[in-house]
Amino acid sequence: MTQESIDNQPECIEKAHEHEVESIPRVSGGLLEQNGLILPVEEEVSGVQIASERRQIARSASLVMLGNLGSSVLGMVRQIVVAALGSDVGGPFNAAILPARTFNDLLVNGSVSGALIPTFNDYAAPEKRDELRRIVFTLVNLLLLITFTFALLYLFIAPKFINLLVPGFSAPDKQLTLIYSQIIFFSLMALGPFAVMLAALFALKEFGWPAFATGAYHVGIIGGAGVGALLGAQYFGHLGLAVGVLFGAVGEIALLLPGIRKRRLYYMFVLDLRHPALRRIIKLYGPVAFSFLMTMGLVFLDQHLASLTHDNNSSGAGNTLALNTATTLIQFPVGLVAAALSFAVLPTLTEHARNGDSERFKQTLLLGIRIGLLLMIPAAVGLIVLRQPIVDLLFRHNRFAQFDADRTALALQNYAYQLPFVAIDQLLIAAFYARKNTFIPVAVGVVSIGGYLLVALPFYTTIGMPALAFANTVQNSLHAIILFIVLRKAIGSIRVRETIPTILKIVLAAAMMFVVAWGLQLLLGNAGLFALNRLSGDVLTVIVAGGVASMVYVGGVLLLRVEEVGLVRDAVLAKLGRR
Repeated sequence: MTQESIDNQPECIEKAHEHEVESIPRVSGGLLEQNGLILPVEEEVSGVQIASERRQIARSASLVMLGNLGSSVLGMVRQIVVAALGSDVGGPFNAAILPARTFNDLLVNGSVSGALIPTFNDYAAPEKRDELRRIVFTLVNLLLLITFTFALLYLFIAPKFINLLVPGFSAPDKQLTLIYSQIIFFSLMALGPFAVMLAALFALKEFGWPAFATGAYHVGIIGGAGVGALLGAQYFGHLGLAVGVLFGAVGEIALLLPGIRKRRLYYMFVLDLRHPALRRIIKLYGPVAFSFLMTMGLVFLDQHLASLTHDNNSSGAGNTLALNTATTLIQFPVGLVAAALSFAVLPTLTEHARNGDSERFKQTLLLGIRIGLLLMIPAAVGLIVLRQPIVDLLFRHNRFAQFDADRTALALQNYAYQLPFVAIDQLLIAAFYARKNTFIPVAVGVVSIGGYLLVALPFYTTIGMPALAFANTVQNSLHAIILFIVLRKAIGSIRVRETIPTILKIVLAAAMMFVVAWGLQLLLGNAGLFALNRLSGDVLTVIVAGGVASMVYVGGVLLLRVEEVGLVRDAVLAKLGRR
């Protein structure tokens, strides 16, 4: 679906801004050690600090990646369960989540990176812990009041709103969407406070529990589906999915509690609306709220158009399910790599921005971009070339038929082209947020919406559902490209040319991976054991073709001596060793 449909992680894409701080678009930077710069003797300590910082960023990112991996796996299981219920349940459920999710993004989730983390970071010192608690729980208590009020209000406006959201759904699908959405909207009472506490822990560089907490959301939905299946439709068992969202949202907060106790963020019954930090958060987030309003409209338009697509005898509910199922697969590398890197890098970027150290600011960003491309380019290649066996293996079960799997694979292909751009995009946005300025990302976000509209509006009635997926790719890729151009104008040279050899090595290794995966899939397809119309064939094709292609890529980047491979490997092993 649209950019914000890349799911309910607190890693949303467009956030807040402060005008009096210089406007810095996304940044990249080389590393002093790699660039062969000769430093004076007094700078040697700085070099040690940079090396230590690189390890810290990589280790923090690897921890967030591991947590996001667990969450992504659970999200995949959740979507498998939802898809198995068929388009007449899965389609309404996926559409019903949108109102609550987009409102949560607008209200608080969108401010995590751009306003909350930079502000909380200024109160991160141990001696300021009580002040941080006061700010955090003022926001938590305020959000509880706001979300409860809006959840009650939504009960009354939901019927008309759902008619606008899914006009192409059948009457039973519309009714189920309505009931689901009214229940799910109450999950905001947990999701809002969760986002605030998550931002506080990230600002304190407590990455472990926040990374793993998001998985509770998916567990709740999976459990709700299981209970619903046991109860049966005659006992309102089909509502188990929506009730599961409520339990999952509460579970997210429960999994933050160990980290909250560790950092001494104990609850305070306070509502200090005059605290200067709140004014700063509003000032930071104010400009981006306009962007989120536009994004909300785009998300709803995307769902509106999806419900009206009927290409190749498909239904609106079926296409909604296909788009959301493909989005779940895209979320896997996005959450695991792009979002993990941006959140891990953000506190360090904020420190450099606050200290006025623009050189290390650039170096940190370029390191993140190189690591992001190292991981995201092969992810895109793998999802594109092996899309059919992957979708068949994961989702073609129960009431999710071969036709549904084919539609999902087509959507996945059109989504996957954007993955390398998304990695760059989220890291560059993090650079803006660290400088407390998101005016340019907001403006570019508005422009990039035009890219979506230029593709979606002319072609949703002819090409249909694939046009909506590709329109999303154009939107997100355009956002990254424009921001990078603006960056060059804003801060001058960032030594991108020094990174080009590394990128070319990654692309070359990924090209070899593509050829091997594609060739093996064709070769193995002629053997009955690997036939894609059977589950065993899907499993063997993914394992053999995917496994060999992955080894070719890893071997390629090692042979070509891509330095970031060792950095990621050492960071992951270090975190696993601690366990």
